[in-house]
Amino acid sequence: MTNNNILKKIAIANALKHFEIREIFGLGGFELSSSRIKAFMAGPRNKNYEKLSDELLEGFLNGYIIYARGSLDEPDLLPRMVEHYIISRIEAGNADAIEEIRCLIEDAGDALAAAD
Repeated sequence: MTNNNILKKIAIANALKHFEIREIFGLGGFELSSSRIKAFMAGPRNKNYEKLSDELLEGFLNGYIIYARGSLDEPDLLPRMVEHYIISRIEAGNADAIEEIRCLIEDAGDALAAAD
């Protein structure tokens, strides 16, 4: 399996959009253009195809950890993956998911208050 295939499979499995993939590369220390990311996602027979190097894949994976978990330096910040999920549910108008998120937030607040 090539690095490009690994990138594609992670992106598809997590429903990542191109701007999110670009952000993840940025978190991993690589500022890439959207056209370059599209070249990584293209098939090998496409004229714009570009092979993803080991260094770039490593940067993406490191960035993805930060994207999904949040920064160790700022553990109080909401991980971007969670933030994007909540926003997507709101934009989709999914009232049941929004209500469930609201209940989870209230439960977490209650648990924090009980811990004090």
